[in-house]
This record gives sequence, C-alpha cells and structure tokens, in this order.
Amino acid sequence: MSITKEQLMVANFYEKIGNVTKGHLVDIIDGPLVFNFMLEPGEYSNLATIRKTAKEHSYMVSYENGQINVQVPNKTRQTVFLKNLLKTKEFKNTGAILPMIMGVDTFGKVVIEDLRKLPHMLVTGRTGCGKSVFLNSLLRSLKSAVPATECKFIIIDPKGVDYDTWKSDKHLMCPMVRLDAYAAVQKLQEVTELIDERYEQLQANKVKNIDEYKKKIKNKDMPYVVVLVDEYAELMNVGKKQTEACIQQIAQKARAVGVHLIIGTQRPDKEVLTTIIKANMPTRVSFQARSELDSMNMLGEHGAEQLLPCGDMLFSDAGREPVRIHAPYVEC
Repeated sequence: MSITKEQLMVANFYEKIGNVTKGHLVDIIDGPLVFNFMLEPGEYSNLATIRKTAKEHSYMVSYENGQINVQVPNKTRQTVFLKNLLKTKEFKNTGAILPMIMGVDTFGKVVIEDLRKLPHMLVTGRTGCGKSVFLNSLLRSLKSAVPATECKFIIIDPKGVDYDTWKSDKHLMCPMVRLDAYAAVQKLQEVTELIDERYEQLQANKVKNIDEYKKKIKNKDMPYVVVLVDEYAELMNVGKKQTEACIQQIAQKARAVGVHLIIGTQRPDKEVLTTIIKANMPTRVSFQARSELDSMNMLGEHGAEQLLPCGDMLFSDAGREPVRIHAPYVEC
C-alpha cells in the first residue's frame, strides 16, 4: 500500500512531537509558508511542554480557538505578493482610515491594520530578513488607499538605498532625507514643531483632534502624515538624547493631530531599543532575530529567533500576544 504525502507528514510530525501532545490531530491546513497541525488538547495536554518540544525541532506553536496549532515549515513555500493583496475584497472594502496590509496569517488570510489605531510602530529584524521590503509595502498600501491630498509621507533613510522609487512621489511631504543622520535628527525635530503647530490649529478651531477638525473645516489643509525612519540606530549614534526626545514627543502627542511614526532597525539591542523607545512604541513587528535575547528585548518573549528568513514575522499590537504573519513581497 502506497503512503500519501499527508500520511507521511503526519507520521513525521508524531515521531517528533506527537507523543507529548496527549491530544488528537483534528486537521492539517496548508498555508503559504507553513503547515498548520491543528490539535485538540487532551486532558493531560501541557502547552508549555508542547512549545518546548516543538522548539527543539524549529516549529512554532500557537493556541487558537481552543486548539493547539503547531506550525511546521513548508519546504515549497509560496511568495505572498503585495500586488495581489491590494486587489482583495478585504483591502478594497476595509473600513480603516489608514489601512496597511501586513501580509497574510499562517492560514493565508489577509491581515490589515489601521495605522490610526496603532498609532505608531517599531520594526526590527536581522539583515536580509525583509524589513525594508515590508516598510515599503506599508507605504504602498497607504498610497493605494489614501490620495496624496489626504496623506503625506516623510521618509528618512540614513542608508539611502531602499526608497529610490519614492523620490518624486506625490505623497512625499518633503524631499527624502538620505545618507545624513544629522539631517535626519533635524527632520524629526521639524516633525515635533509641525505637531505643535497643528495643536495650535486645533485650539484655534476649538476641536480636540484631527477627526473633529476635518469635520469642522472642509478644506484639506491637515492631511495625515506618516513619518518613516528606516534604521534609526544611525540617528541614535549621532544624537541619542535628541533622537529619544523627538521619538518620545511624537509618540505621545502626534496621534491627535494625525501624525504617525514607523521606525525600523536591524539592531534590537538595549543601546538602540532603550527603555524610553520601547515605552513609547508598544506596537512591534519582529522579523527573524539573531538570538532569544534579541527576541526578548524586542517582544518581551521568545519566538522571533525561530522565524523563517525573508518575510516571516511576529506582530504584537500594544503588548498583546504576538501573531505570526507572512509579510508581502514588493519591489523596492
């Protein structure tokens, strides 16, 4: 009797960790990057033991709708293309004000977040894991959904290599800051001044936030502003106190006036992810981390070190349990 591919997968799965689940296999769901082995926990199932055993074989585990999901890497992984996700009904019909396509979950379902609700994001990941591609995809999502009259970008790229396609884009609020960390710090200071100016506008019009302002003032003189800083560690190197102060002020005051901050770095060490930065940037995205220590410093827990290279990430919204998402691919 011949053995099917699925039977072989099940046999291999149980050989490695099935004996510790003390439950039974309910389903195997094929995803873009992983197979989801859905297990019904038994009376003596222990999630901590299952996580530990799965980790020994580089599998990740989550608990979903009363079932244990053991995620086994698919040897023939699929590429998730942003251009396809932009055409989905989920994105076209989203009610988000500033919709960003994060990617798809392990089952292939489109994940969309509203930057207005987050309202800022910190992104980390080792070199070559797809961080800059992901940041580009966020901007492209916003560009597709929100016209340039209603949303502007400020792009700060100290490396100067990943955002050339945005040079003359209508969504740019000002010329990109490239290859100059000192100028980048200055630009962040200008953003804090913009925030103060907008607060004066709100007070003059006797409204509390940008949403009330837009309802009262019909012209479009206060577009949303997305400030993207890729590799902000370079800014910390030339002006740590100034950079921290700017990020803190933007994170604490900017939401009400429609300014949102997305920052990325390859270095999730304590010199870069300081207490001040982490306290003011609770929404986190971590791509593959170099070590458990980096994962702990970024997310407050292990897991990012087990991610697959190129586009595999964990998303934690304001300290909630991280969700695994496969980021979309887009030409930078």
